[in-house]
Amino acid sequence: MSTITEAARQTPVRKHVDVLVVGGGSAGLAAATSAARLGADVLLVEKNGYLGGTLAMVTLGSICGLYTVTEADVIPVVKGFAGELIERMNGLGAVKGPMRWLETASLLYDPTAIKLVADDMVTEAGVQVVLHSLAVGVVKDGARITGVIFEGRDGRWGCTATTVIDCTGDANIASLAGAGFEHDPSVIQAPTTMFRFGGVDTERATAMTRDELRNHLEKAVAAGLPLPRTAGGMFSLREGAMHLNITRVLRGNRSPDPLDTEEVTSAEIDGRRQLKMYLEAFRRFVPGYENAFIADIGSEIGVRESRRIRGDYWLTLDDVLNEARFTDSIACSAWPVEEHGAGRATKWVFLKPGTFYELPFRMMLPVGIDGLLVAGRCSSASHDAHASMRIAAVCMALGEAAGVAAAQAGKGDIRKIDIGALRRQLEKQGAIVGPLPGSSSSTKAEQVTPA
Repeated sequence: MSTITEAARQTPVRKHVDVLVVGGGSAGLAAATSAARLGADVLLVEKNGYLGGTLAMVTLGSICGLYTVTEADVIPVVKGFAGELIERMNGLGAVKGPMRWLETASLLYDPTAIKLVADDMVTEAGVQVVLHSLAVGVVKDGARITGVIFEGRDGRWGCTATTVIDCTGDANIASLAGAGFEHDPSVIQAPTTMFRFGGVDTERATAMTRDELRNHLEKAVAAGLPLPRTAGGMFSLREGAMHLNITRVLRGNRSPDPLDTEEVTSAEIDGRRQLKMYLEAFRRFVPGYENAFIADIGSEIGVRESRRIRGDYWLTLDDVLNEARFTDSIACSAWPVEEHGAGRATKWVFLKPGTFYELPFRMMLPVGIDGLLVAGRCSSASHDAHASMRIAAVCMALGEAAGVAAAQAGKGDIRKIDIGALRRQLEKQGAIVGPLPGSSSSTKAEQVTPA
């Protein structure tokens, strides 16, 4: 491979802040807002022209990870920042639920409305926001990260900070800083191109059972349409529209590498190609979809897994399934292990009814790197534990904790913060960091049938 030698250059430092948050998705939005509300000078930098991350650009259709369930109740395990965001979305008529399905529950939401709510929350908190800027380098002093270099529409620029929070989803900042991580395309979960059908008879579509829908789509496969999945998530927030999480994009018998430009480009095109096949399958074989059309497509393929950093604590499958408890717990999760492999089926391992596990602060601290927190789906977890903790609500909870910790650390060492003070502040904000509230906090849910 030939190379190009670039001349040395000086990069202007446009900002110096207490807390620099890179990535404006679920974790970054929570981190930046939470830090700013506690008085920190915060800059939030996002590669897109809007905030909301995967919830906005991939258009998931439902927010997962908010609840644990029993036979009678749906009980919140994530509140705090996430709870406030949901309240604001509800004020716009942009959420519905919680909706029960399988052995869990999630909240339907409008992907467009989250962009509006996100703008309001960061503006009101006093967060400085820079959009359309991609992180391309870091500045370090020994083991400590002291700044990040970005490329924007108006050129290259830098920001120095006391604490940096990596909320990129791919651990881009941690990787640039030399942190250790795991990333193996031979085992990572497959991505999905999300889309929404219009022209749907939603009364008939939502009345269909999971098995009925699978049978209809298996008939499409038998008729020669090679659908990669005949089961998936289907959600209707508006009359006549159905949001689908049902494609599966592979490269041979493995996931495409989301960190490889050529492979992810091919995956984007292949995902959209699958939509035409699903449109034909639903129109021909699924009642209620005879007049369906593709109303919109996520602006980016939905990546479930890429880098996972090696942190001071490594969350394991045993932690997830055995209701782990930690003295530095800063968030909770009850989402099942949900693994999207190479076959048409999705592997589900559900937690016992009404239970949850805790997530420790240490899983956001990359080994050997100072001044950096890594919040969201790229936090420190094994492949199978990650299949449970990667979802949006948990990412918000981790981001909120990271933002509060960064504000509380001030100019000090992020590893030496007072965990008790961190937990007390999170609880003051309504976050759940340990034992769940009593049954009085439970919420009755509607029933929804996934695909």
